[in-house]
Amino acid sequence: MRRLGEVDGLDFERTSARRLGPDRWQVSGYATDAALATLRGRGLEVEEVVEREALAQEREVLFARLEVAQAREADEARDAKPAGDA
Repeated sequence: MRRLGEVDGLDFERTSARRLGPDRWQVSGYATDAALATLRGRGLEVEEVVEREALAQEREVLFARLEVAQAREADEARDAKPAGDA
């Protein structure tokens, strides 16, 4: 797994590693197209769980929801301050 950490564009969590056999491991992470090509070029098996476009759309929705939640929290914090604390 040390060599996986050297692959540019690959972000994986070492704690996701599962031993599948004496010399076989499974890890989960995120990778750019270039990183996927590097992994495949090394003879590693890659299973794409979420396509890049779908992940990008999910991220857009997530970040939009985070912005709304942060704005709501800021409004609530401002409304909760006593009038003399401005």
